[in-house]
Amino acid sequence: MLADPADLLTLAHASPAAVAEHDKEAWLGLFSRYHVVEDPVGGRPVLGGLYDPRRRRRGRDPLARFWDTFIAPNDIRFHVQRDDIVDGLTVVRDVTIETRLGRGVVAHAPMHLLYEATLDEGEPRIRRIAAHWEVAPMFAQVAGVSPAKLAVGTSMATRMLRNLGLGGSVAFGAAVRSVGEPGKTAVRRLVEAATRGDSDALDTLGGRVVGDITKIIAAGDTVTASCTVDGSPALLCCYLDRSSLRVVRADVYA
Repeated sequence: MLADPADLLTLAHASPAAVAEHDKEAWLGLFSRYHVVEDPVGGRPVLGGLYDPRRRRRGRDPLARFWDTFIAPNDIRFHVQRDDIVDGLTVVRDVTIETRLGRGVVAHAPMHLLYEATLDEGEPRIRRIAAHWEVAPMFAQVAGVSPAKLAVGTSMATRMLRNLGLGGSVAFGAAVRSVGEPGKTAVRRLVEAATRGDSDALDTLGGRVVGDITKIIAAGDTVTASCTVDGSPALLCCYLDRSSLRVVRADVYA
Protein backbone atom coordinates (compact mmCIF):
# COMPACT_ATOMS: atom_id res chain seq x y z
CA MET A 1 0.00 0.00 0.00
CA LEU A 2 1.29 3.44 -0.94
CA ALA A 3 -0.22 6.29 1.00
CA ASP A 4 0.30 10.03 0.99
CA PRO A 5 1.60 11.15 4.41
CA ALA A 6 -0.93 13.97 4.32
CA ASP A 7 -3.75 11.42 3.98
CA LEU A 8 -2.39 9.45 6.93
CA LEU A 9 -2.22 12.59 9.06
CA THR A 10 -5.78 13.47 8.09
CA LEU A 11 -6.91 9.99 9.12
CA ALA A 12 -5.13 10.18 12.49
CA HIS A 13 -6.44 13.68 13.20
CA ALA A 14 -9.99 12.62 12.37
CA SER A 15 -10.05 10.34 15.40
CA PRO A 16 -9.65 13.01 18.12
CA ALA A 17 -11.90 15.32 16.09
CA ALA A 18 -14.73 12.76 16.20
CA VAL A 19 -14.06 12.19 19.91
CA ALA A 20 -14.27 15.93 20.61
CA GLU A 21 -17.56 16.17 18.72
CA HIS A 22 -18.93 12.99 20.33
CA ASP A 23 -19.61 11.66 16.83
CA LYS A 24 -19.66 7.92 17.41
CA GLU A 25 -20.54 6.88 13.85
CA ALA A 26 -17.81 9.06 12.35
CA TRP A 27 -15.27 7.54 14.74
CA LEU A 28 -16.32 3.95 14.07
CA GLY A 29 -16.14 4.65 10.34
CA LEU A 30 -12.43 5.46 10.56
CA PHE A 31 -11.50 1.85 11.27
CA SER A 32 -10.82 -0.97 8.85
CA ARG A 33 -12.98 -4.07 8.86
CA TYR A 34 -10.42 -5.90 10.99
CA HIS A 35 -8.88 -3.71 13.65
CA VAL A 36 -7.34 -3.67 17.10
CA VAL A 37 -7.37 -0.94 19.73
CA GLU A 38 -4.92 -1.19 22.62
CA ASP A 39 -6.01 1.55 24.99
CA PRO A 40 -4.17 1.28 27.25
CA VAL A 41 -1.37 -0.91 25.93
CA GLY A 42 -1.14 -3.73 28.47
CA GLY A 43 -4.90 -4.07 28.86
CA ARG A 44 -7.22 -6.36 26.92
CA PRO A 45 -7.22 -5.23 23.27
CA VAL A 46 -10.45 -4.41 21.47
CA LEU A 47 -10.69 -6.65 18.39
CA GLY A 48 -13.00 -5.82 15.51
CA GLY A 49 -14.17 -7.88 12.57
CA LEU A 50 -14.12 -11.12 14.54
CA TYR A 51 -17.10 -13.00 15.91
CA ASP A 52 -18.53 -11.19 18.93
CA PRO A 53 -20.09 -13.73 21.31
CA ARG A 54 -22.12 -11.04 23.09
CA ARG A 55 -23.90 -9.91 19.91
CA ARG A 56 -23.48 -13.22 18.05
CA ARG A 57 -22.22 -11.54 14.92
CA ARG A 58 -19.12 -10.03 13.34
CA GLY A 59 -18.49 -6.31 13.15
CA ARG A 60 -17.63 -3.26 15.22
CA ASP A 61 -19.67 -4.07 18.33
CA PRO A 62 -16.65 -4.38 20.69
CA LEU A 63 -15.37 -1.02 19.42
CA ALA A 64 -18.81 0.51 19.95
CA ARG A 65 -18.84 -0.77 23.54
CA PHE A 66 -15.40 0.76 24.08
CA TRP A 67 -16.80 4.11 22.88
CA ASP A 68 -19.86 3.83 25.15
CA THR A 69 -17.68 3.01 28.16
CA PHE A 70 -14.73 5.39 27.92
CA ILE A 71 -15.53 8.11 25.39
CA ALA A 72 -19.26 8.87 25.29
CA PRO A 73 -19.69 10.10 28.90
CA ASN A 74 -16.53 12.21 29.00
CA ASP A 75 -15.11 15.40 27.52
CA ILE A 76 -11.74 14.38 26.07
CA ARG A 77 -9.20 16.89 24.81
CA PHE A 78 -5.87 16.26 23.07
CA HIS A 79 -2.94 18.54 23.87
CA VAL A 80 -0.18 17.97 21.32
CA GLN A 81 3.34 18.10 22.75
CA ARG A 82 5.43 17.75 19.58
CA ASP A 83 4.97 17.59 15.83
CA ASP A 84 3.45 14.37 14.55
CA ILE A 85 5.68 11.79 12.90
CA VAL A 86 4.69 9.83 9.80
CA ASP A 87 6.85 6.72 9.37
CA GLY A 88 5.65 4.36 6.66
CA LEU A 89 2.01 3.60 7.43
CA THR A 90 2.27 4.71 11.06
CA VAL A 91 1.44 8.12 12.52
CA VAL A 92 3.00 8.81 15.91
CA ARG A 93 1.56 11.46 18.19
CA ASP A 94 3.11 12.81 21.39
CA VAL A 95 0.22 14.18 23.43
CA THR A 96 -1.32 14.70 26.83
CA ILE A 97 -4.94 13.63 27.08
CA GLU A 98 -7.19 15.70 29.32
CA THR A 99 -10.31 13.80 30.38
CA ARG A 100 -13.14 15.67 32.07
CA LEU A 101 -15.15 12.99 33.82
CA GLY A 102 -17.90 15.21 35.20
CA ARG A 103 -18.55 16.80 38.60
CA GLY A 104 -15.34 18.78 38.19
CA VAL A 105 -13.10 15.70 38.15
CA VAL A 106 -10.30 16.05 35.57
CA ALA A 107 -7.45 13.67 34.79
CA HIS A 108 -4.37 14.16 32.60
CA ALA A 109 -2.48 11.34 30.95
CA PRO A 110 0.83 11.83 29.13
CA MET A 111 0.60 9.53 26.12
CA HIS A 112 2.27 8.23 22.99
CA LEU A 113 -0.26 7.30 20.31
CA LEU A 114 0.45 5.07 17.35
CA TYR A 115 -2.05 4.96 14.49
CA GLU A 116 -1.32 2.17 12.00
CA ALA A 117 -3.17 2.43 8.70
CA THR A 118 -4.20 -0.03 6.02
CA LEU A 119 -6.12 0.14 2.77
CA ASP A 120 -9.72 -0.98 3.24
CA GLU A 121 -12.34 -0.68 0.51
CA GLY A 122 -9.93 1.52 -1.40
CA GLU A 123 -9.47 4.05 1.39
CA PRO A 124 -6.88 4.40 4.15
CA ARG A 125 -8.39 3.37 7.46
CA ILE A 126 -7.10 2.71 10.94
CA ARG A 127 -5.96 -0.87 11.43
CA ARG A 128 -4.51 -0.40 14.90
CA ILE A 129 -4.35 2.20 17.63
CA ALA A 130 -1.80 1.68 20.38
CA ALA A 131 -2.24 4.16 23.24
CA HIS A 132 0.77 4.07 25.54
CA TRP A 133 -0.11 5.61 28.89
CA GLU A 134 0.32 4.71 32.54
CA VAL A 135 -2.83 3.54 34.30
CA ALA A 136 -1.75 3.92 37.94
CA PRO A 137 -1.16 7.71 37.80
CA MET A 138 -4.52 8.13 36.05
CA PHE A 139 -6.30 6.09 38.72
CA ALA A 140 -4.59 8.18 41.41
CA GLN A 141 -6.05 11.37 39.94
CA VAL A 142 -9.64 10.14 40.06
CA ALA A 143 -9.53 8.07 43.26
CA GLY A 144 -10.64 9.64 46.50
CA VAL A 145 -13.41 9.95 49.05
CA SER A 146 -14.84 13.27 47.91
CA PRO A 147 -18.49 13.06 46.80
CA ALA A 148 -17.53 14.02 43.23
CA LYS A 149 -14.81 11.37 42.89
CA LEU A 150 -16.95 8.69 44.53
CA ALA A 151 -19.79 9.46 42.11
CA VAL A 152 -17.45 9.40 39.10
CA GLY A 153 -15.86 6.14 40.25
CA THR A 154 -19.22 4.48 40.81
CA SER A 155 -20.50 5.60 37.42
CA MET A 156 -17.35 4.38 35.66
CA ALA A 157 -17.46 0.98 37.38
CA THR A 158 -21.14 0.57 36.46
CA ARG A 159 -20.50 1.35 32.79
CA MET A 160 -17.54 -1.02 32.64
CA LEU A 161 -19.51 -3.90 34.13
CA ARG A 162 -22.48 -3.23 31.84
CA ASN A 163 -20.48 -2.86 28.63
CA LEU A 164 -17.39 -5.00 29.23
CA GLY A 165 -18.60 -7.58 31.70
CA LEU A 166 -16.67 -8.67 34.78
CA GLY A 167 -13.83 -10.23 32.77
CA GLY A 168 -13.32 -7.15 30.63
CA SER A 169 -13.40 -4.86 33.65
CA VAL A 170 -10.82 -6.96 35.49
CA ALA A 171 -8.64 -7.05 32.36
CA PHE A 172 -8.72 -3.26 32.14
CA GLY A 173 -7.66 -2.92 35.76
CA ALA A 174 -4.85 -5.42 35.19
CA ALA A 175 -3.22 -2.89 32.84
CA VAL A 176 -1.90 -1.19 35.96
CA ARG A 177 0.82 -3.86 35.91
CA SER A 178 3.70 -2.97 33.61
CA VAL A 179 7.46 -3.17 33.36
CA GLY A 180 7.44 0.12 35.26
CA GLU A 181 10.54 1.95 36.43
CA PRO A 182 12.83 -1.09 36.01
CA GLY A 183 11.75 -1.28 32.37
CA LYS A 184 12.47 2.41 31.87
CA THR A 185 15.91 1.93 33.40
CA ALA A 186 16.59 -0.96 31.02
CA VAL A 187 15.70 1.23 28.03
CA ARG A 188 17.89 4.09 29.22
CA ARG A 189 20.78 1.66 29.61
CA LEU A 190 20.20 0.35 26.08
CA VAL A 191 20.31 3.87 24.67
CA GLU A 192 23.43 4.71 26.68
CA ALA A 193 25.15 1.54 25.45
CA ALA A 194 24.31 2.38 21.84
CA THR A 195 25.67 5.90 22.32
CA ARG A 196 28.95 4.37 23.51
CA GLY A 197 29.08 2.30 20.32
CA ASP A 198 28.02 -1.07 21.73
CA SER A 199 27.31 -3.21 18.67
CA ASP A 200 24.54 -5.32 20.26
CA ALA A 201 22.70 -2.23 21.47
CA LEU A 202 23.05 -0.58 18.07
CA ASP A 203 21.72 -3.70 16.36
CA THR A 204 18.69 -3.68 18.67
CA LEU A 205 18.03 -0.04 17.72
CA GLY A 206 18.36 -0.79 14.02
CA GLY A 207 21.67 1.07 13.80
CA ARG A 208 20.14 4.36 14.91
CA VAL A 209 21.69 6.47 17.64
CA VAL A 210 18.91 7.78 19.86
CA GLY A 211 19.38 10.90 21.96
CA ASP A 212 17.63 13.54 24.05
CA ILE A 213 15.13 11.23 25.78
CA THR A 214 12.42 13.28 27.46
CA LYS A 215 8.97 11.81 28.13
CA ILE A 216 9.17 8.09 28.89
CA ILE A 217 6.17 5.82 29.46
CA ALA A 218 5.86 2.22 30.64
CA ALA A 219 2.69 0.43 29.54
CA GLY A 220 2.32 -3.33 29.63
CA ASP A 221 5.52 -4.90 28.31
CA THR A 222 6.53 -1.76 26.42
CA VAL A 223 8.46 1.41 27.13
CA THR A 224 8.09 4.38 24.79
CA ALA A 225 10.24 7.49 24.85
CA SER A 226 10.16 10.84 23.11
CA CYS A 227 13.65 11.32 21.69
CA THR A 228 15.64 12.52 18.70
CA VAL A 229 17.45 10.78 15.86
CA ASP A 230 19.99 12.89 13.97
CA GLY A 231 18.57 15.93 15.71
CA SER A 232 14.99 15.36 14.50
CA PRO A 233 12.01 14.36 16.67
CA ALA A 234 11.54 10.60 17.00
CA LEU A 235 9.82 8.01 19.13
CA LEU A 236 11.51 4.95 20.58
CA CYS A 237 9.22 1.99 21.26
CA CYS A 238 10.83 -0.92 23.13
CA TYR A 239 9.29 -4.31 23.85
CA LEU A 240 10.65 -6.09 26.91
CA ASP A 241 10.72 -9.62 28.28
CA ARG A 242 8.84 -9.15 31.54
CA SER A 243 10.81 -11.80 33.41
CA SER A 244 14.30 -10.62 32.48
CA LEU A 245 13.45 -6.99 31.63
CA ARG A 246 15.59 -7.38 28.53
CA VAL A 247 14.67 -5.34 25.46
CA VAL A 248 13.80 -7.95 22.84
CA ARG A 249 12.70 -5.55 20.12
CA ALA A 250 12.91 -1.84 19.47
CA ASP A 251 11.15 0.28 16.85
CA VAL A 252 12.35 3.78 16.13
CA TYR A 253 9.88 6.08 14.41
CA ALA A 254 11.47 9.13 12.83
